[in-house]
Amino acid sequence: MKARYIPYVANVLNKQNVHDRSEVAQARRRFMDDLGHLYAHYGLSVTFGRAFALLLLRDQPISLDDLASELAVSKSAVSVAARDLERAGVARRLTSPGSRRVLYEANDDMVPIFQATFARIRQSLPVLQGSDQLASPGRARQRMRDMIDLHEFWLAESQGIIDRWRKRTRRTGR
Repeated sequence: MKARYIPYVANVLNKQNVHDRSEVAQARRRFMDDLGHLYAHYGLSVTFGRAFALLLLRDQPISLDDLASELAVSKSAVSVAARDLERAGVARRLTSPGSRRVLYEANDDMVPIFQATFARIRQSLPVLQGSDQLASPGRARQRMRDMIDLHEFWLAESQGIIDRWRKRTRRTGR
């Protein structure tokens, strides 16, 4: 997906007229829609993915009202999505003392997305291990063992991946 947007957006950003800014707005909307549908494939709401995309694209926090307006969805739908984003660890809620207004912004650390994936793998492993003997002998049993081996491999590698990422991002100043 990344390669699809970069040349297009870079070309549009090199232009200065109002028409070109609307092209950037259209590209941003396409990105939000694409991410929304991508997350829907994984059982999350389209609004979750679209709200996440919008938060990723913004430097400043945004209110639920403005999120709902930008995404053209109801405030209740965006409120549910914002809570889910917060629970997933990819967005945070910001409040001001004495104000009831709540703002949301994307977290700068995206490691929780991958930790959640690894948690699902960790939860799947005992289920797979417990059903190993249920598979028919032969190809089915080999497939099951390969699935178990892959899960075990992912889990063995997962912390190393996160550690290497954190070391890399500290080194490059991100």
